[in-house]
Amino acid sequence: MTTPGALVETAKRYPFPRPGYSFLYVDGEAWRLYSLGESLEEAEVDVDGRAVPAGTLLRQRGIATPAPLSQRTPVLAYGANAAPERLQRKFASVGPAVFPVLQARLHGFDVVHAAHISSYGAVPATIAPSPGTVCDIAITCLDARELARMHETEFRRHTYRFGPLRNIRLEPDLLPPIETVSTYVGGYGHIAPEGAPLALAAIRAAGRRFRTCSQTEALEAIQAMLGVPGPLDDFILEAVDDESVRQERTARLRAEAQPFTYADFTPIAP
Repeated sequence: MTTPGALVETAKRYPFPRPGYSFLYVDGEAWRLYSLGESLEEAEVDVDGRAVPAGTLLRQRGIATPAPLSQRTPVLAYGANAAPERLQRKFASVGPAVFPVLQARLHGFDVVHAAHISSYGAVPATIAPSPGTVCDIAITCLDARELARMHETEFRRHTYRFGPLRNIRLEPDLLPPIETVSTYVGGYGHIAPEGAPLALAAIRAAGRRFRTCSQTEALEAIQAMLGVPGPLDDFILEAVDDESVRQERTARLRAEAQPFTYADFTPIAP
């Protein structure tokens, strides 16, 4: 049984640790990538400081040949979707998943706190236009089955919308620059307690225009916005333990949120 302290710690750890390099996600593991081509089996990954074809390790684990890169959808991963431990939670129930997670630099946007509360009590991320800003994020390259599973985890209660983000400048590791990429954006927009978004301090960015805050500071900000008294840990646990509390708080945040405004984003789901 998860203790209250562990639940609180999970909320405060968002967006969770990421390795700081591009990796091949393989059934709960993160294999550092040295190279990437059309066939994921030919990708070179780190094994004790040596470059080894991924196919060798996949065959050792009895994992079937993964879909090639051309049959995959690149999707922005700016929050927990770039963290191996959260990917493991998302994909553990659907059998072995194998996909690249590539470090990337996104120009003209920043990663900010969304206007909803997650099932584990955190204030998750979304993106907002920010001219002159370059943020360090990632992209996941998902096959059809993996994308369907990611949709299941992101579309609960319409907290995110999904679609192509066009006319952008995105520079991923191991791939050419990208001008169009699929992404999830906060369906309720982002919080703006001082009239402007709050950027995630855990996400590095150059030329940042918005004030940054930690997850703890973001939680304190929405607790103050909602006028809920008491210790922060109690505020978090109430949202984790009671879905109706979480929904009521999200509805109030939504009423004061700023929407995502970018002309070249076209939501196609949900």
